[in-house]
Amino acid sequence: MALRKRPPGPVTAAWTAGGLAAAVLTALAGVSYSGAGQERLLSDPGAIVRWGLPPVLALHHLALAAVAGALIFAATILPRNQGAQENPAIRATLRVAAGAAGVWVLAATAVLLLTYADIAGQPLSGDADFTNQLGLFVTDVAAGRARLAILIIAVLVSILVVAVTSAGMLLATAVLALSSIIPATAAIGHAAGSADHIGASNALGLHVAAGTLWVGGIIALAAAIPALIRPGPGHAAAQTVLRRFSVLAGLSFALVVTAGTASALYRLGSIDGLLSAYGALLLSKTAATLFLGLLGLIHRYRVIPALAVPGLLPRLLWRVLAVELLIMGAVMGLAVALARSPSPVPLEPDPEATPAQILTGYLLPPEPDASAWFIQWRPDWLWITAALLAALFYGRAYARTRAVWPKRHLLSWFSALILLTFITSGPPAVYGPVLLSAHVAGTMTMALPIPWLLINARPLKLALTVLPERNDSSIGPREGALWLARMAARPGPLLSGLTLGSLTVLFYLTSAFDLSLREHLAHEASLVLFLAAGILFARALQPGTESPGSAKHRFAALATTSAGIGVTGLRFLNPAGIEQEWFAGLGRTWEPSAAADQHLAGLILLLACTLSAILITVSHKHRQDQSRPELMTGQATVQDTQQQRNDSNAKPQHS
Repeated sequence: MALRKRPPGPVTAAWTAGGLAAAVLTALAGVSYSGAGQERLLSDPGAIVRWGLPPVLALHHLALAAVAGALIFAATILPRNQGAQENPAIRATLRVAAGAAGVWVLAATAVLLLTYADIAGQPLSGDADFTNQLGLFVTDVAAGRARLAILIIAVLVSILVVAVTSAGMLLATAVLALSSIIPATAAIGHAAGSADHIGASNALGLHVAAGTLWVGGIIALAAAIPALIRPGPGHAAAQTVLRRFSVLAGLSFALVVTAGTASALYRLGSIDGLLSAYGALLLSKTAATLFLGLLGLIHRYRVIPALAVPGLLPRLLWRVLAVELLIMGAVMGLAVALARSPSPVPLEPDPEATPAQILTGYLLPPEPDASAWFIQWRPDWLWITAALLAALFYGRAYARTRAVWPKRHLLSWFSALILLTFITSGPPAVYGPVLLSAHVAGTMTMALPIPWLLINARPLKLALTVLPERNDSSIGPREGALWLARMAARPGPLLSGLTLGSLTVLFYLTSAFDLSLREHLAHEASLVLFLAAGILFARALQPGTESPGSAKHRFAALATTSAGIGVTGLRFLNPAGIEQEWFAGLGRTWEPSAAADQHLAGLILLLACTLSAILITVSHKHRQDQSRPELMTGQATVQDTQQQRNDSNAKPQHS
């Protein structure tokens, strides 16, 4: 096949610019179609703001995606070296990351100014009144604080992207960039029109995060491929990169579609919503997304095999990339148009909202009876997604070692995931904001039984058994698992117990508890913290961490954990109310009373204190019964893994 001699770099730049143009034009066309760009009767900010914000938002989103995608590519997908030299594809992607980070800072600044003008209904101005009100916007208004947080993150990332070079720091910088999605979806996302604001916000956040990874990966791939494909005996490096990226793209596509579907259902309200202008934009975006998924399949089943042909630079690769960049830009533009367009579900608050709706955002649930513990559910898509991914990865790893991996570990893992889903999306999640006892029960379950089940499933040991090692200095799943093993091995029983006990006191006996009741982001953060502290505590009690004085340390852990949880429980038994303004202001008429429920919460905490003592006792007995300790994480696991690594040179591993 005769090939035209074209410098691949300029071709990639041209198609990337085409994708940006597609995003801007599609955003403007979508806003025009939905009517979101029309002049307002009251508080109109002017044509510059109305028509300038959508293309700037599209540029902002594409820049963020390019930064995150390029950094993740450089850290986890591209081979870090070629012999003694650095892979030129690394340099290419880091140049993209640095340039995109600068664009992101400028775009975030412009979005902040335009968003304030749009909300305030004022044209852009440099007078004192405009700047003074802008200062109040970024300090007192949720949308302003969120935009300021995004701008600060963008500035930090723009500094780090040129200052760090190691794979680990590049990956950490990518995570920092992706964290800007949290304030965006928590305070800026158009989820307020749904009856389930939390569910809609979580679904939107997952959708945006997965889309950012996917779009950013395509941009990074377009930047890296010219440096990977050289005339010669095949294109092994390009094959490796495409295989690795296809895994990330496949997971991202699945999350984009599923989370996007859930998000759309919240905003459409009913099937009739598809007949609106919002519905038409949504259907167009869905069709373009599915077409991008089809192009991903072409990558996997047509392009990758074609790269195995020696000396052939397949045109198919460039054609697919070009179409991907254009469609990707259009999808981003449609996403901006949707965010700017009114959804079929009205955004106005209910004028007849009950006290419970005003405080929690939900109607007061019915009095908890036996049936309520089966039928009262409120999906938390973040935790449901985490549980499904954990089940998928563990199940696939177990399938590779079915003959040697104990079934009790499998049972422990899936029991933990079922319990995790029940606590975060079931009745404890429904009744937690209105019953202190339900809140405490959910938190202590996240801190003690769930981590114990997770640790006893030995997930990191299973991962290190089946995952192949990378020899190109990039960070793969195995390298990530080893890092987790080392981090989990550092805190001993004393520090782990002190962490869990102190966290319980600081959370329930300070204003942190009130913040978690009023702010969804704080609530999710508290769940993550209690789960992480519980995992460290449970890991420290596992066999295999023996050291001089370790028995004393375990009993010290018992003392610190029990003291923290017990002190909190005793405080709850005191008649003085805990968050009395919140729980008394819900308008709840069914039993138990707020005082009786607080007393029950105190008893639950004392029960959790007893449970922690039982876990330590069982752990101590288990250590004595074992002739050879087995470690889930920590130094022994790392040493065993090193032996497996040495053996891998003589025996090939599964890929």
